[in-house]
Amino acid sequence: MSRRVLMAVVFALLWPTGAVGAGESPANALIREGAEHFKHEDYEGARAAFVRAYELEPKAATLFNLALSELNSDHPVEAAAHFREYLAHTGEPAQKLASVRIKWLPRAEARTARLDVFAPSGAELLVDGVEPEYATQATGSAGSPVSIAIAAGEHEVTARQGTVSEAQHVTARGGELVEVHFQRMPDAPAPSPAVGWAGSGEMPDHAMAAPPRAKWITVIALGSGAVVAAGLGVGFGIASQNSAHNAQVLQNEVSSGWTSTQCAGPLGSTPFCMKLKGDVDANRQDWTLSAVSYVGAGVLGAASLATWMLWKPKSAPVAVRPVVGAGGAGLVVGGPW
Repeated sequence: MSRRVLMAVVFALLWPTGAVGAGESPANALIREGAEHFKHEDYEGARAAFVRAYELEPKAATLFNLALSELNSDHPVEAAAHFREYLAHTGEPAQKLASVRIKWLPRAEARTARLDVFAPSGAELLVDGVEPEYATQATGSAGSPVSIAIAAGEHEVTARQGTVSEAQHVTARGGELVEVHFQRMPDAPAPSPAVGWAGSGEMPDHAMAAPPRAKWITVIALGSGAVVAAGLGVGFGIASQNSAHNAQVLQNEVSSGWTSTQCAGPLGSTPFCMKLKGDVDANRQDWTLSAVSYVGAGVLGAASLATWMLWKPKSAPVAVRPVVGAGGAGLVVGGPW
């Protein structure tokens, strides 16, 4: 006997009797509609009709028809729950109760599985994005699992706390018990505190964003150049002093009144004058290079400072002015820090 014929026979045997026609109740009309859908193997349509009929008149016979439609429309979890509920109606015919207990309920249960979900207290549990209808919290100590009936197959189980969620993919076979463990989910990151400013609408300096990388690179490069130039100035200054000292030593060796101008005459080609002239020229050259290096160091240092201060608009102007003194020259940058 084919499956379709078998289901039609079962349905006919268990169909509630009663007259139909004029004055038929809405529940009976829905039962008749569900029977038509079932006969044409439209099990989803039959299920929808029996659901509405049972809501209007919660009769045991309608509950059985609903469970049978759910079993055939791939809703085994709901079918098993409704078959168990039907067994509580002990006043139903013994043959029908026995068929549910021996045949239909085991078939539904064979297509279901059970999840034991261990999750943080207060977490919202979802199966395939929907809150499970058939879930029970096991009693006992803290940390007891939530037991969820599911259809056999693949599912996505999610535990959610506030805006933080964790999901696990599970595959369960019929009749299998699967444990799913969710660790304590990290707390959602706290929003950054807002910085209030009651001034003209502009943010204060300490509330501005960190300087861009290009600014740091430019400031460091200019500052490094200033340090190098200052070092050169010191080196050339020492060399200039050494040349001047050598020239002075040569003059003292000849006479205390000897000067480099006396080598401009016939004595200019003597080794003494040649050596003296070389020391004097070296002194002047080194002194010039030292002065230029110091000026360069000052300019680069001022540029580095100006870059740091002027990269973004400030509330007050910054002034750069030259300074000339007895010991040298340079630039001074003034303004608010």
